[in-house]
Amino acid sequence: MSAPVLDALPAAAATAAVAAASLTGFGLRHGAQRGWRWWLAAVWLGALGTAVATAEPLSLLRFIAEALLLQWPLTLLIGLRRFHARDALPGHARFDFAVLMAATLALGATLAAAPAHAPWLGAALGSLALLYAATLALRAPAGHEMPALHVLAGTQCLLAGVPLLVVAFAPVDALGDTGFATDPLALRAVAAALGLTVTAFVLLAMLGQRTEQQLRESRQRLRRLANLDALTQLPNRRHFHDLAVSALRHDPPGSAVMLMFDVDHFKRINDNFGHAAGDRALTLVAGSLLEQLRADDVPGRLGGDEFALLLRGAGVPVAIGVAERIVQAMQRRTAEQRLPRLTLSFGVVQLLGREQVDEALRRADQALFEAKRQGRGCAVTAEGDEAHPVFGESQRLGLAAA
Repeated sequence: MSAPVLDALPAAAATAAVAAASLTGFGLRHGAQRGWRWWLAAVWLGALGTAVATAEPLSLLRFIAEALLLQWPLTLLIGLRRFHARDALPGHARFDFAVLMAATLALGATLAAAPAHAPWLGAALGSLALLYAATLALRAPAGHEMPALHVLAGTQCLLAGVPLLVVAFAPVDALGDTGFATDPLALRAVAAALGLTVTAFVLLAMLGQRTEQQLRESRQRLRRLANLDALTQLPNRRHFHDLAVSALRHDPPGSAVMLMFDVDHFKRINDNFGHAAGDRALTLVAGSLLEQLRADDVPGRLGGDEFALLLRGAGVPVAIGVAERIVQAMQRRTAEQRLPRLTLSFGVVQLLGREQVDEALRRADQALFEAKRQGRGCAVTAEGDEAHPVFGESQRLGLAAA
């Protein structure tokens, strides 16, 4: 081994250890991802292999160093398979492990039977392991982490060529009886330490990206939970208001219809059949409502058994037809839920000019109250403003309650 390379080994080993420590600390602080422990094993064992690479050519430590430098690309690959569990890399982790075991056994057998050839067999096996791992990383399914995998693969391909550098630049008097340059291990160890450092920081970037993605998804789930009614999965009152305001901002004035409706005699369902039956009734109503929606319509659960629906680009006759279909769908499903026959009462208003959502809801609520007064199980329209409503004649919807 040349003196400059030997002198560089301690610094290279220390650099690899620092990179491994950084990877360890990140995982402990932010929570271990799938594959993280395999990555730790790969980087820490590789750093250890670099540290013991100064051992004498025929010692047990020499074999340990060779084996540790041999394992890290394959151990890293097994970790990548776990990290990318949903976008599987080609092949299988069992085969990776079998390749590692076969290479290690071949190295040990050669070191025992033909020690002069062992350094170069170790170099050849190490290069093949690096190229194997790099090839599979490059063949990974396309995704947002592909640039990081390409960096890893490129680093491994460069490291695989280190033995060729030893042959190309070894002086003639460095050749042994076998005709080979005497020992490529030191340069391999230094190169591996640099490669492990690059690898560790690429893995840190991948872990950071995955953690950030999970945080975004968690925030999105929390926003959905904050905006949706837990039972019916409809927008809650606040979110319905926000969605309706946003929709009307882009629509011509007076081009939408507001419907407000509830379940007739809902309290009796809870009293006679229990609150679980009441929840089933509300879920059934919500499902029937969603079944009739267009993509641009805005549904919502305002609270209790009270629902709202904003129909964009529609008139009152269309709204009455939608109400009829909601009731028909609901009553068709009722028998399957072991519930009494349900009816709904609707209040229907055409929005006036630049009318606000809250104003339209109040007018629809007036029409709903009138529908209750006129016998329930019907739809009543309201014209005029909130102070002077003019109610239309009730229109029966579906079958009467049992």
